[in-house]
Amino acid sequence: MGTRRAKQYTRAYADRAVRLCDESNRPIAEVARELGVEYATLYGWMKKAGKTKRREAPDVTLSAPAGTPAVMKAEIDRLKRELAETKKQLEFAKRAAAFFAQQSK
Repeated sequence: MGTRRAKQYTRAYADRAVRLCDESNRPIAEVARELGVEYATLYGWMKKAGKTKRREAPDVTLSAPAGTPAVMKAEIDRLKRELAETKKQLEFAKRAAAFFAQQSK
């Protein structure tokens, strides 16, 4: 039986993965699964970058009843941020796929 070699990632890829994980404010495990990277690998990169402290989601307390313009604007703003983050993640995934496709040639 042969021995398995650990996957090698470029520093730029690791930096992008750390930035994605940090900016998305999602659990490291979730981002690792999405990128196809082992949790321990991404956690190590995050730890090296000093970004492993648990972040709490902002606590939004709205005093206006649901359905008012203030509540709807807050929801629209949240959805816009979520859409922007999803677009960033998609672009990162596209670049990662292109990188790995190029590496396998």
